[in-house]
Amino acid sequence: MRNLTLLFLLFTNLYFSQTNRFIYELKYRSEPTQDYRTDLMALDIDAKNVRFYDYKFVEYDSINKKANEYSSRYSTKTDQVLTRKLNSNKNIWYRDFFDYFAVTTNDEMKWKLSNETQNFEGYKLQKATTKFAGRDWTAWFSKDVNISEGPYKFRGLPGLIFILEDNQKDFVYKLVKNIKLPRTYDTKEFVETHYGKPALPVTNEKFNKYIQEIYADPIRMFSAQMKDGGKATFKNETVESMEELNKKKAMLQNGIKSRYIYIEKDKAPKFN
Repeated sequence: MRNLTLLFLLFTNLYFSQTNRFIYELKYRSEPTQDYRTDLMALDIDAKNVRFYDYKFVEYDSINKKANEYSSRYSTKTDQVLTRKLNSNKNIWYRDFFDYFAVTTNDEMKWKLSNETQNFEGYKLQKATTKFAGRDWTAWFSKDVNISEGPYKFRGLPGLIFILEDNQKDFVYKLVKNIKLPRTYDTKEFVETHYGKPALPVTNEKFNKYIQEIYADPIRMFSAQMKDGGKATFKNETVESMEELNKKKAMLQNGIKSRYIYIEKDKAPKFN
């Protein structure tokens, strides 16, 4: 996996139009007894901004640009889409749940550096630990890459984070590739907006309340379609009566509960 080209040049020497893209494999699960989900994540760093998001967005963006229209759309599977200014701990966390939302958070982390090291694909990595969002985390970073960033909201170490995992190994990130793009990569269609739908600013508490209200009555978004003899359609199935629709309530609630595996355990919505 020698796709990791060593970046000896200091980030301060990066041309203003360039983007360094670091691609991480993310394996995640809700609990140790469950199988992992696996996704690739993109960490884009330019001279001013940092963006982190599902790499699938890049694949769909390529399709749309070739077609010269945004006909193919993707929604995050991870709930880990965010932006921040370079060298800042203030994140704008974009959250997709029927509507599109932006939650602003301040996420300074206190790292404890260890003398323990390991070799990874030719790089010398150093160990660091922190507590964040209800989990204990271990990061392995390299001073060879003079970029104080990492996956999701994790940053502030004296080098790029290559490996990151919580102590239960429910979230495991590994750097698998880096690409240098010749210009700043434009994400406004799928990060800062959701294909033109603007992000509504909310607090995390209001976002959780919104999800909990949908969970309590998940058929309400379909019941309006049933008025005056109409039909509701979801998952390619047509429902023609309220009686049939009510039978789908438990299935819909389970889908809401399992849609995301929340990395920030202490900020996740509670379902009764």
